[in-house]
Amino acid sequence: MAGDINRVTIVGRLTRDPELAHLPSGTAVLKLGVAVNGRQKDEGGNWIDKPNFFDVKVFGNQADALNNHLAKGRRVGVDGRLDWSSWEAQDGSKRSKVEIVAQSVQFLDSRGEGGGGGDGERQFVPAAATAGNEDFSSSAADDDIPF
Repeated sequence: MAGDINRVTIVGRLTRDPELAHLPSGTAVLKLGVAVNGRQKDEGGNWIDKPNFFDVKVFGNQADALNNHLAKGRRVGVDGRLDWSSWEAQDGSKRSKVEIVAQSVQFLDSRGEGGGGGDGERQFVPAAATAGNEDFSSSAADDDIPF
């Protein structure tokens, strides 16, 4: 059986303008907030929208490039992995959070189209779907099939 898999793909809208920073090594880090709408039933049995909010980090050259093109309200597709971190707050309490570390971010609407849907929206294709996937060679995948 293959090893563990840590992969996440989301499509949503930016909740704020991106924040660009640099690590002491000089590597660019872009922080994004992405809202993804889901649906759930309320107490009365009616379907309602339920937003989920995700913090996303993008590193390197991609961070610099995205900073020039992203803004609050833009629709994006994010493909990456989950990263958990913990720390002790100033008041002594323990804190933790899970973020998405992006492998790729795609624009899914035209530049001037911040808040609306419309004809400019594109289909999101995760990065691994278009690249050769080294994790699953055809012979290894065939050996794992139980029938």
